[in-house]
Amino acid sequence: MHMDTQLRRISGWLFLLISISYLVFFIPARINSDRKALNYSLGFTLDDKRIRLQNGEVIWIIEPKERLEPHMKYVIFKGDFSNVDPTVYIQEIDRYGIYVGVLEFNESLPFARRLAAQRSLKNLVFRVHTIRQEEVEKLGLDETMIYYRLRRAILERSIDLLWIQPLIGMNVQAVLERLEREFGKPASLPSPQKDFLTLRPVAFLSILFALALYKPICAFLPLGLLLYSFPISISAASIMATVTIYFSVRKKELLPLLYLLLGMLTYAALSDFNHLNDLEQFRGVKLSLLALPAVLVAIALLKHWKMLKRYLPYFVVAAGIFGFYYISRSGNLAFVPDMERKLRDTIEGLLWIRPRFKEVLFYPVFFLSLKMKSFKWNFILEIIGSIALISTFNTFCHIKTPLFVTLYRSIFSISLGYLTYYIVRRFRWS
Repeated sequence: MHMDTQLRRISGWLFLLISISYLVFFIPARINSDRKALNYSLGFTLDDKRIRLQNGEVIWIIEPKERLEPHMKYVIFKGDFSNVDPTVYIQEIDRYGIYVGVLEFNESLPFARRLAAQRSLKNLVFRVHTIRQEEVEKLGLDETMIYYRLRRAILERSIDLLWIQPLIGMNVQAVLERLEREFGKPASLPSPQKDFLTLRPVAFLSILFALALYKPICAFLPLGLLLYSFPISISAASIMATVTIYFSVRKKELLPLLYLLLGMLTYAALSDFNHLNDLEQFRGVKLSLLALPAVLVAIALLKHWKMLKRYLPYFVVAAGIFGFYYISRSGNLAFVPDMERKLRDTIEGLLWIRPRFKEVLFYPVFFLSLKMKSFKWNFILEIIGSIALISTFNTFCHIKTPLFVTLYRSIFSISLGYLTYYIVRRFRWS
């Protein structure tokens, strides 16, 4: 028992020492890479099959069963390629030296990602965002909303090409001029974010020491996955750490900072070319969102079963509704009402980058739970408050998002939480 405690204490110091030393190296390197990646280019629709770049270069739109030609230097895959064998396309894009455009929110997205990730000439890729007339009509977009959507594509996802389609009744030129004032003149050609020196195994090692804070044996569990996939091993270790860190730290007031640190280490460990350009993503996002709250719910049921069993049907219904809403609102394809979209744009205009609502709402709940430990229903506050911690970690699972954006968003929310804690500490609670 004494040996186990000593190992955990040593792991704690190594975790902090390695993490802080590593991040001093990583943060400037990643911010410099992100700054260069803010360059974007513009392409304008010529017809159903062609897009023209500002320097006159043509991008060809390839739909299922259409073949590539040697004269095609840039292509964008569009449509449902789920039943198409990628082998021939992979051979042709490498043989002809073709840049592959990965179109966001399109059926072709998984197929294009697969081509770009499996080809030999991996640097010949660019990411594309566009707004269609159908979206303008369906979502009721106006020029301000279009501006903020394109702004987010550049600032939060480092998009390489904005494909400008004809939008009836919209002054698109005014929107583009507004973007140029903020981000500078567009580049003539789209290009991906380049790889840079990251020493990713060091970040992974630090995550393993974070696991060892709870039980040293935990650090060895993700190592077996290294034989299968380094990114999956990182994801597994990080998701485990989101649970173990919570129960390893006595001073719960420090947990927001530790989840921030864990998120940054995960972000650093996955900062390779494929993740930087969104060709691969963090594995297990939904699991990471559920793991800690689910464990806390299970503990609450065990500890308070006699009290809770009479209310169990109500809790099951409430938990089901809340859980569905919580998971369904996570990810890029989540449904967002029109009123909320406008509110998000307003907040973004005021704060430069919109903080995550889950953190702004639930960090005060987390800090209230630390002060109200004698409250009969405090375990509910604890469960809800844990969502803020997980949301901070999850913010860093979007590896393509520039680091300064993610840091700004997280530090803003955590600071509001600590402000709440400062206020509630000045009151007495029964």
